Amino acid sequence: MDRERTYVYDPETCSFKQVETTWADWAARAGQIVGLAVVLTGLLFWGVDQQWIASPSEKTLRVENTALEQQLDRVNGRMTTLSDRLDTLARKDRTLYRRLFQMEPISEDVRQVGVGGADPYRQFDDLGADTEALLKKTAQQLDKLERQMSLQKSSYRELYDVAKERQDRLRQLPAIRPANGRIVSNYGMREHPILGVRKMHEGIDFLLKRGTPVMATAEGTVQRAEQNPSYGKVIELKHPESEHMTLYAHLSEIPDKIYRGAEVQRGDTIGYSGNSGLSTGPHLHYEVHRLDGAALNPMQFLMPDMSPESYRTLEERTQQYRASASQGPSSASAR
Repeated sequence: MDRERTYVYDPETCSFKQVETTWADWAARAGQIVGLAVVLTGLLFWGVDQQWIASPSEKTLRVENTALEQQLDRVNGRMTTLSDRLDTLARKDRTLYRRLFQMEPISEDVRQVGVGGADPYRQFDDLGADTEALLKKTAQQLDKLERQMSLQKSSYRELYDVAKERQDRLRQLPAIRPANGRIVSNYGMREHPILGVRKMHEGIDFLLKRGTPVMATAEGTVQRAEQNPSYGKVIELKHPESEHMTLYAHLSEIPDKIYRGAEVQRGDTIGYSGNSGLSTGPHLHYEVHRLDGAALNPMQFLMPDMSPESYRTLEERTQQYRASASQGPSSASAR
């Protein structure tokens, strides 16, 4: 194929003349094309840099980043709510639970442990300003939540241990009358009714008919259940959690289930009143001691109106309430 030719009109000769293309013409034309290409390329890169032009993968990443930022904002909001709730629990811990158990509150220095010092979030410094701020805020919230939960867990564990210890102590603290009967002899110095000498009476005496049930006044372990020359048939219970010991003397009968090492609960029948040992008539002699042997006045441990029967009634009502609560509202309302 012939190369395309260019002609121009010559008015002097009234004819067309062929134009010869020189190397300078070719160079000028090539320069124009290259210049235009450079300008277009520059515009392309500038548009990409200004994010006016993006590839499909870049558009996808941009959408994903926006979604992640929104999700992080929502997570930060939820963490703030959880942190506020933990602050509420901490206030109750300080103003209610620890005050109730007379425990020292957790100091603010301990609660702020891990705050301050070298910047632990420097790994985000090289990111964009918005991204850096968002990630730092999230990391700070997570660290605060972790610190709050760890402290509160530790505090509740301590409170639980103290509450359990006190509950065990209260269960083993002598608190009810060992039998229903009139108190006819108090704690203190008196003339012994049989020996006729002035002697310390280390307990109190309940006037009872023979065979009247005798109750354990606290949870404990049978230390001895035996025949004694002075006390007659006697039972001694040890209450280590409250650091006390109780003694029940002049019994007529000790059931087979009451033996050294047996566990008893408050209100359990552990024997029956009688007249065994050095006694002038059917009654119950009741003593309370510290574990080191020192005698205490049992009157200090008697709730005025808490007889064994009233204690049993209270215990039965408590058990019924617990059973109803455990079965849910529907069963409780059906009663």
